[in-house]
Amino acid sequence: MKTSHFYLAHGAGAGHKNEFMTQLCRSLSEEAQQTVYPVTFSYMQEQERSGKKRPPPRFNTLIPEFSKCIEQERSCIVAGKSMGGRVASQLTNLPMVKGVVCFGFPFYPAGKPEKHRLSFLENLTAPCLIIQGTRDQLGSLEWVSRQTLPSNVEIIWIEGADHDFKTLKKYNRSIDDTISEISAHTKNWLDNKLECRD
Repeated sequence: MKTSHFYLAHGAGAGHKNEFMTQLCRSLSEEAQQTVYPVTFSYMQEQERSGKKRPPPRFNTLIPEFSKCIEQERSCIVAGKSMGGRVASQLTNLPMVKGVVCFGFPFYPAGKPEKHRLSFLENLTAPCLIIQGTRDQLGSLEWVSRQTLPSNVEIIWIEGADHDFKTLKKYNRSIDDTISEISAHTKNWLDNKLECRD
């Protein structure tokens, strides 16, 4: 059986037309057997219409945008790449949200671990999976391993991957291989952790 509908938000700089996001949506649909609903924030819709880069608006304005996308759901999973995952993590107070999946959680701005965002994970009321590259410049294995995370947050590490899940040549693996691994981990976690079913 499939788990609940899966709502996936993009990162700060690239929307769902980005190759990684396109491949991830396809892989989650096929390999993880999820019905994936892309969430595109309004600033990104405008950026895609105009072709001009736009910075994200204030973070707090993105939370009601995401919540509006799921307001008709009885049961769903919320997920996101980087910033999208940070937004998703703020939705567990909603009764329909049964789990959160973050692909590359931005634990801190690049090079500034002292400005960490651990507070975003403190009040989660649903299980949360973070899939993170060991070379992620916004949350490295070395730094994250020293932190104390809530018991309902699980991290799965992708060896050698950076924030965009690209790996060094020495690992001899393509982005397709990595996305397939991400989807498999997501499916296994949903199957094992969540009881919500269509």
